[in-house]
Parts: sequence; structure tokens; C-alpha cells
Amino acid sequence: MKDIVISKARIKTELITALVCFLIACLVNLGAIIYFKSPAVELITSIGFVIVLAFALYILWSVIRLIIYGIKTLFLKK
Repeated sequence: MKDIVISKARIKTELITALVCFLIACLVNLGAIIYFKSPAVELITSIGFVIVLAFALYILWSVIRLIIYGIKTLFLKK
């Protein structure tokens, strides 16, 4: 069987993407805390929801990238 090789650049790109998704989820949580005037301890206690939201954002972003890649390969075929 062939080994699958993932380049260092691809790993770095995916880690940065995951980090950006986590930061967006943290900002959404912070915005909700400010909007609903909740105590600041909610930043820590709702970390599970933040991680789930970050994972959902990462999956959504991956699906969008796959669709764009598929469209490019269909229409730019030579």
C-alpha cells in the first residue's frame, strides 16, 4: 500500500485555519456574553460550546473549499 504524505505547508495551513475558526468562535461567545450581559466567567464555563462551534466552522469551511476545488476541476479541465 502507498503511504499518504501530507506536506509541512499543508499541515501549517490547516492548523492556522483551525486556529482562526477557534478565534471566531471565541469572539462569537464574547459577543453573546456582552449582548446578554452575562458574567465574565461564562468565557471559561462555555469553552465546550466554543470548541463545538469552532469544529462546526472548520467543517463548514472545509466543505466550501471542497466545492470550490470541485468546480475548478470541472470547468478548468484541459
